[in-house]
Amino acid sequence: MHYLKSQGPVPARAEDIAPPERKTSGEGPPERLGAIIQARMSSSRLPGKVLRPLAGKALLGYLLERLGRLETLDVVVVATSEGPEDDPVAEFCRASGVPCHRGPLDDVARRLLDCAAAHALEAFVRVCGDSPLLDLELLRQGVEAYWRHRPDVVTNCLPKTYPPGQSVEIVRTRALELAYGRFGKQEQHEHVTAYFYEHPDAFSVCRLPAGSGYAGVHLAVDLPQDLERLAAMIGRMEKPHWAYGVDDLARLHAAAAGDRTGEGR
Repeated sequence: MHYLKSQGPVPARAEDIAPPERKTSGEGPPERLGAIIQARMSSSRLPGKVLRPLAGKALLGYLLERLGRLETLDVVVVATSEGPEDDPVAEFCRASGVPCHRGPLDDVARRLLDCAAAHALEAFVRVCGDSPLLDLELLRQGVEAYWRHRPDVVTNCLPKTYPPGQSVEIVRTRALELAYGRFGKQEQHEHVTAYFYEHPDAFSVCRLPAGSGYAGVHLAVDLPQDLERLAAMIGRMEKPHWAYGVDDLARLHAAAAGDRTGEGR
């Protein structure tokens, strides 16, 4: 695990950094860390994908079931837009008993910042709604790293070695507020953490260990064939889906690919 300090470009070892402890109620209000799922219906490549059925359940439902089992989170919130096209997302959240925050469609960073403020979050796990099978163990590692080192960002995306659909990013709310004031490009408002990666010396970034052996594995939903692949994978599961981590999923991905190859013979 690498920890980049804002004071300079030379990385220190994570084990060399004293681990601050999470505040307890006796020291003041407890610090809160939650998960914010950014979800919208207006995907250009697969409209309505966050509520598309996947093996009999809405795509978003898988994420909620997984994140609801992560005991280190104080709250799980869905952040969608204020537009009428995202009313179904808000209704799904209401029916599922999950908090829903609504904000700007095109300014995702502002939407997440306002959501974090509304739920008094010191930091939050940023989760994309098209990642239904996000590995809970990767998330646990990220949350542990955050409380241990208190960086501005915890990430497994520097470099990107895990499959699409397995990104872990934990963002300190006040750091994002600071970065937001410096945004100069529209894509920084849409791709929330881009500014941190473009200016690594200005922020403290804790990099989680890289993954390996995932070439060709795709676990996010971008296109109809991704839904078909994940449905085939889920059909092979013998345990609840949340029991499967990224290595298990990679094996299921290979098996599902083999099934499709066999069909074409």
